[in-house]
Amino acid sequence: MANIVVGFSRPRAWFEPFSWLIRIVEGTPWRWCPYSHAYIKYYNSYADRWEIFQASGLKVNFIGETLFDSEEVIYKEFVIPVSDGCAQKTVQFSVDNVGLPYAIMEIVGFGWVLFMNAFGKKIKNPFSTNSAWFCSQLTETILNEIMNAGDPLDPAVCSPKDLCLFLETKNY
Repeated sequence: MANIVVGFSRPRAWFEPFSWLIRIVEGTPWRWCPYSHAYIKYYNSYADRWEIFQASGLKVNFIGETLFDSEEVIYKEFVIPVSDGCAQKTVQFSVDNVGLPYAIMEIVGFGWVLFMNAFGKKIKNPFSTNSAWFCSQLTETILNEIMNAGDPLDPAVCSPKDLCLFLETKNY
């Protein structure tokens, strides 16, 4: 048996306008959301280290837990027990997707979806793709595989807050 960790964080650095925007949009009036980033963490027994798989900066990337912890404020982590085969599929997915670009246009489309929702219009993300990722989309895609499509979230419009609230209902 193995564990996959789904986590939520925000940067330690003070000047992070993109994080500010996410935290303002995801928060409530007069209170920012305490996190702006979602990630997957798993144990690499070969390296004897925990690795974080994420979409950040301009690429999908790996980072070691020690460095990640020095750059991010961890809000919450959910430990999900999985079979060794499922953990292996997660690592394989990570290796197959590392280096892909950050989904900047998909974030623009996500903003458009939120804007249209404010006027009661339900639309799909017009820039949805599987050749670029943003953090919560990447995390949700892996979570959906772990749960065998057992969650109702749409990765193309899944925010870190949507994902965190969903996991809280699952009691991990």
